[in-house]
Amino acid sequence: MLRCVLFDIDNTLLLKKPSIVEKVFEAAGPGLRFEDVERAYAESEIWQGEQIRRENETGVRMADDEYLRSVFGVYQRVLGLKEEAFAALRPVFMRNYHMDYEAAPGAEQALRSLKAKGLRLGIVSNNTPQVRQALEARGLAGFFDAVVISEEAGLYKPDPRILELACQRLGVPCAGSVYVGDHPFDILCAHGAHMPAVWMPANRFMTVPESIGPAEYRIGSLAELDGALENL
Repeated sequence: MLRCVLFDIDNTLLLKKPSIVEKVFEAAGPGLRFEDVERAYAESEIWQGEQIRRENETGVRMADDEYLRSVFGVYQRVLGLKEEAFAALRPVFMRNYHMDYEAAPGAEQALRSLKAKGLRLGIVSNNTPQVRQALEARGLAGFFDAVVISEEAGLYKPDPRILELACQRLGVPCAGSVYVGDHPFDILCAHGAHMPAVWMPANRFMTVPESIGPAEYRIGSLAELDGALENL
């Protein structure tokens, strides 16, 4: 029986404005197609998920500059960028630009509907504590009974312990919970915690590696979430 719904934040409940894709498209110079930048973003997210998984397993964190260079390498390969583009893109990859958040379409309505059904709601996100302010500003913070942020918890998805921690704080079993996220490694994290996953891919080029396997449910927007959860 479903008792709890856990959510990711970025590209799930909140959307960055401007997005990483928009900033790369702006900064990398003329001649690029927006859809190619979307494709590069999708591939870079897979690389980053794999890297975080390696760091979780080994306890060895890649140096920041090497990490940024590796992310740039994905964009460089997909988009055919020259080496000098790294200087313009480095602050984008570091999220060192003015950015705001807006609520994802249908977010408030979906959360109200779930609350009305008596479900416990929580957030689990690889993020900084500052994102709490964005949730407050967009009127979403009050829906949640627990918010677990990686930098506060010292745990990072896809480590399933971060979902287990959220369930512990909510007083619900993992088996009675579901995780909603945009990243393929959100699926891996959910399955590691023995809960089903609802996947809402960040863009049309995002794919799930075979090593992870499919989510139980795939949705295109939060408006479809109620229908997916009816089967749980």
